[in-house]
Amino acid sequence: MVSTGLFFGAGDCLAQLMFPHHIDDDVNKPTTFHIDRTVRAMIYGSFIFAPLSVKWHRLTLPYIKSPFLSTARRARITHTHTDIHDNLFRLTLDALLMPGLVWIPLYNTAMSALALHSDPLSVAADKLRNNWWNVLRASWTVWTPLQLVNLFFVPVHLRIVLANVWSIGWNCFLSFVHNTKGHGKGSGKLMEELVDIETADEEQTMVYA
Repeated sequence: MVSTGLFFGAGDCLAQLMFPHHIDDDVNKPTTFHIDRTVRAMIYGSFIFAPLSVKWHRLTLPYIKSPFLSTARRARITHTHTDIHDNLFRLTLDALLMPGLVWIPLYNTAMSALALHSDPLSVAADKLRNNWWNVLRASWTVWTPLQLVNLFFVPVHLRIVLANVWSIGWNCFLSFVHNTKGHGKGSGKLMEELVDIETADEEQTMVYA
């Protein structure tokens, strides 16, 4: 919990340093570092994501078996082939399904609630409508290769450690998407092009009031 909270905090700090908020969005005015934003990221990482991640990655996922292999077929093929089938099924669940169905909605909902919005579910819903698909595509790009290595080559007790180190850059991206006003396509800023924020309404919901 402590290490995950620190990694989430580090990701938010990195996002604020790389993409600073200027007063009134005027680049000639000084930047503002939002410590409360970093604290929210650390609380989410420590008390929400860490326990659920351990429950999923260490206590559940390694024991899931592919339903496409019958008991009879498992008895006929080698242990290596069984592992390949099971790990590919686990990869499908973990890298392709869990982010869109669990992790991304959970992050937006929890962070909106921690920001003490009067209607956090509405804010989270707006954010998900604007960035869910783009964040999910980015997740597949960032996490699928890592989880492929994790599931096939890394011992179970070290998988969360590797994922936490890898997550610093990802947490930076999440923090940017969740907290920063965009300027639409054509801005020339890589991160803003990636999340593809185009309309004034989308800009409104990407920023904490």
